[in-house]
Amino acid sequence: MSSVIALTEKKHEARVDSHVIAESLDIQHKNALALIDENIPEFEEFGRVAFETRTLETNGGKQKQRIALLNEDQSYFLLTLTRNTERTKRLKVELVKAFSRFRQHQQVTSDYLPFYHELHDNVKALSAMAHQNGSTTDERLFHINFNNLINKAFGLDAGQRPDLPPHLKAKVTAINVIAADLIQQCIAANLDHKATFQKVKQAVLALAVPVRGLYQPLAQNRMLQTADTKTPEL
Repeated sequence: MSSVIALTEKKHEARVDSHVIAESLDIQHKNALALIDENIPEFEEFGRVAFETRTLETNGGKQKQRIALLNEDQSYFLLTLTRNTERTKRLKVELVKAFSRFRQHQQVTSDYLPFYHELHDNVKALSAMAHQNGSTTDERLFHINFNNLINKAFGLDAGQRPDLPPHLKAKVTAINVIAADLIQQCIAANLDHKATFQKVKQAVLALAVPVRGLYQPLAQNRMLQTADTKTPEL
């Protein structure tokens, strides 16, 4: 067994389905549930065990199945109650990998949002300065243009960022930081909004070069889809 273990997120915590564990160990799910029920006080030393009832399609029609959603420590404890076979050892490895990936994803996501908001706070300030200098461009277009610039640099579609793998989301976060700093510097230097946009554009595209080729098919697809609906630059 070397399949990737799928985790379920429940109240921002990673959980593994008892059915997934039973299937990975090649044991009956009712036996896995019995181990949990018989040792519930010990399981709940690692937190409350979450149970759900799901409806499954079977050859005999729809059936309801009770499952347990175990957190990381609970899942490891369940494995200590089973025979230490090769399957058990392999499952331990896959669970460690799965929970590690989840923590990495959570960290990258928590890092992303503050810097995204900082960038758009600076875009808002740039828009306000531009309007003071006579620009009639709607503030919304300022935000759209900077988002489109970063998406284009990485070959991303609109709305794709929440589902990015951690390594790519980390790169987008770094670009947000750099773009925010550049906008702030340009405002301090009293550069107009068009010159500011071009400076940020030059920096963003240059920094994205090492990874842009990896996502070129997405970029080409996005360019074809948006060819007739391009947002004018600032």
